[in-house]
Amino acid sequence: MELKKELSEYQLEQCDKICRAIATDTDSLESLIKKYDLPPVSTIYDWLYNSEAFSEMYARAKRIQAQRMVEELDKIASDKLYYEDDKGNKRVDSGYSQSQRLIADTRKWIACKLIPKVYGDKTTVEQTVTVKHEDALKDLE
Repeated sequence: MELKKELSEYQLEQCDKICRAIATDTDSLESLIKKYDLPPVSTIYDWLYNSEAFSEMYARAKRIQAQRMVEELDKIASDKLYYEDDKGNKRVDSGYSQSQRLIADTRKWIACKLIPKVYGDKTTVEQTVTVKHEDALKDLE
């Protein structure tokens, strides 16, 4: 399906701008709308609903965004906030660490859902099939 047939020139430009913002920034859609002066979220979802081509572009941009989020996980995991206790000892702020863990877990979940072949849980399917000799002989006839 061709995007040009489904959307006006203005919409086409905005769709490209939306997808580029998503693919190059790890912020939420609401934040990207403010940051890049994008159309309102209701308009974006309306275009997603009405345009299969835009929906495919958007999904691709979200997969790229998820990959970027994964690449930032190491930085998030190693980021610690320290403070000095009343005895002058350097301590890790456990509340900040929990917040970082939540961010990392959320990003892993997003990557697992948007790029399941790469980051999804591996599942194996086992199946037992019983074939009777009579059925196998019938298949040979």
